[in-house]
Amino acid sequence: MLRRLLDHPVRLIVGIALALFIGYEISVQFLAYTGDAYVTTDVVVLSAEVDGPIDAIHVENNQAVAAGDGLFSIEATPYQLAVTEAEAMLAQAKAGLSLANDQVGAAKADIGSAQAVLDNANATLTRIRSLTGQGFSTDASLDEAIRDAATANANRLVAQASLGVANQRVTVATADETAAEAALAKARYRLSKTEVAAPIAGRIVPFTRRRGDSLAVGTEVMAIVTAERPRIVANVAERHLSHLAVGQPALVTIGSRPWHILSGHVSGIAAGIARSPDAQRIIPYIEPTTDWIRLPRRFPIEITLDDVPPDEALPLGADARVLIRF
Repeated sequence: MLRRLLDHPVRLIVGIALALFIGYEISVQFLAYTGDAYVTTDVVVLSAEVDGPIDAIHVENNQAVAAGDGLFSIEATPYQLAVTEAEAMLAQAKAGLSLANDQVGAAKADIGSAQAVLDNANATLTRIRSLTGQGFSTDASLDEAIRDAATANANRLVAQASLGVANQRVTVATADETAAEAALAKARYRLSKTEVAAPIAGRIVPFTRRRGDSLAVGTEVMAIVTAERPRIVANVAERHLSHLAVGQPALVTIGSRPWHILSGHVSGIAAGIARSPDAQRIIPYIEPTTDWIRLPRRFPIEITLDDVPPDEALPLGADARVLIRF
């Protein structure tokens, strides 16, 4: 059989190619391999939350930082002035509220005084009416008593109206105080954002911003590569998706550690990809590769490494190769 194949090299080549193809098709039922993989981890991007020029930068490129370490600061003078102004407005609002409360107290006192005068006028009117009916008082005295009672009643109504106005002033002053407190809190918050600290430990990615650079809200300044969740993103051909499942074991080699095999497991399988770079940008887009005529699509799979020393930082973006066993 072998001699016959050797006598016909074309048959030999076709036979070898066919055997390799069959072997490959059998292997993909149990294994998935890709060289299109890389190391990734969580990256925290620090952006300006207030406008202004950079006043100071407290770190250097590639520096290790701990959570809470200062990174950079923005010119704080206008924000400190805004806090001072807001504090003055709050003090003014508090004084206005105190004055309005005093006016309420004064209005209540005026009502009490007017009520006392009215009670006295009504008592006098009652007495004079009795005396007039008995012939001991003149009609002129009765008319004067009636007028005094009516005046006292009018003065009480005026005092009650003044109390209503004073209560309205208290309501307005209370609202002014609440607004002033909110404005002060906002001013203090914006002032606090002039000092930017590391939210998590990691290493500073090389940055280009320098002292004096003017920043707008949302301007990216620097980033921190953390040691949180180091993992491998492997772009696997779509033909393997039906066999993949979370938890399947994987073997990984990293470009920065050649010939060193690491073990891991599948920790995430992409639900979908974008079909063009102009599609939904929040969904990953992976450039298709030419495989004969067909352009196979690849889907990102996350591999969590099981045996990486905790004190060893994997280089972000390093190439990797992955073999997954179904």
